[in-house]
Amino acid sequence: MPTWLMSGTNYSISLTPWGYVVRFFGETYVIPPPTVYAVWIFAIGAGLTPLVWRRSRYSLYLAALFSVLSLSMFMDTILFQQRYLQFHGYTIAPTLNGYIYVSLPTKPVLGLPTYVLLALVILSIFNMVTRARWLGTGPEDPIVAVVRVLKVLHIEYSRIEHGVEVGGVRIVGQGGSLWLVRGMGETKEAIEVDLKTAITEAVKVGLRQPVIGVVDYGED
Repeated sequence: MPTWLMSGTNYSISLTPWGYVVRFFGETYVIPPPTVYAVWIFAIGAGLTPLVWRRSRYSLYLAALFSVLSLSMFMDTILFQQRYLQFHGYTIAPTLNGYIYVSLPTKPVLGLPTYVLLALVILSIFNMVTRARWLGTGPEDPIVAVVRVLKVLHIEYSRIEHGVEVGGVRIVGQGGSLWLVRGMGETKEAIEVDLKTAITEAVKVGLRQPVIGVVDYGED
């Protein structure tokens, strides 16, 4: 199914994944502009990147970039037709020993793959903005990562609003940042930390508590 088609009486030119297919009075010729291959290469990259490179928001940025590049290459390919296959309103048809200029009424039409490509661009940008949470491919919640480590080490903890508490130390996720909170009231101290520091502090405090169960290193 062509992504773009212009047809007239005994003449048509359609854009396919391997180039322009020109049909003129029963003769068929293929013109492969370089940009046509970049269209589907970037499109495939945009679709596969979030699935192959998971747990990172940068993969969503890269997928959005690939989808925009794919659409740009598609537009460049259409401009290729306007630049090299048309001349002052005449359509150029290749022959075995040259070219002829055809003056026939034509009507350009966009095919279904064009709308699929537009949907890919919209979806990629939507995933980038929302971090693809609905796909489960976005970055992992840091609190979930902390809890996973505590479970592996069988360290006792309790869940609190927006975070977790271990031995009087609270790790809270708010506003896209991770906070290490110690004390209460006037002695309360909150420090913004990264995920590695939060896990280290939680484990250090947790190991001072009695260990629950037996750690199965073979499984984890």
